[in-house]
Amino acid sequence: MIIAAILASCYSFALAVVAVALVVQWVTGQGTIGNLTSNAANRGVAFLVVVCVGGAIALAVGAGRAWRGRRGLAAIIPLAVLVLFGLIGESIDIASGNPLLDNLIGAAIIVAAAVPLVLLLLPRRPHVDSKEPRSVVSTLPS
Repeated sequence: MIIAAILASCYSFALAVVAVALVVQWVTGQGTIGNLTSNAANRGVAFLVVVCVGGAIALAVGAGRAWRGRRGLAAIIPLAVLVLFGLIGESIDIASGNPLLDNLIGAAIIVAAAVPLVLLLLPRRPHVDSKEPRSVVSTLPS
């Protein structure tokens, strides 16, 4: 759980950095985002900033819960969305003939999201200091 919490926290931080970078470009008028002129494009940027901030908050909350030994459902949902859209996008990139390095970078990002997702979805062992009484069958050697 601790590894999944650390990786989810890293993704949360990365999403927050992306949101800040988008806002800085949007406000200063620099870069690709800063040079957008249509209202539709500006609404798209605002939506993307809100999604990045919401995803960062959800990942941070899920990482905190996973750190405490809980399931971390708040982190599972954004990670699953990232893996799903990443797989679709990478499949299109591979089919369209993008360079190998670009595909490897995309694959690394997907794997980095899939690892904490799988760790959070794995079944957990019951705690040793559990207050539940142990049955006789569970104490027999196998």
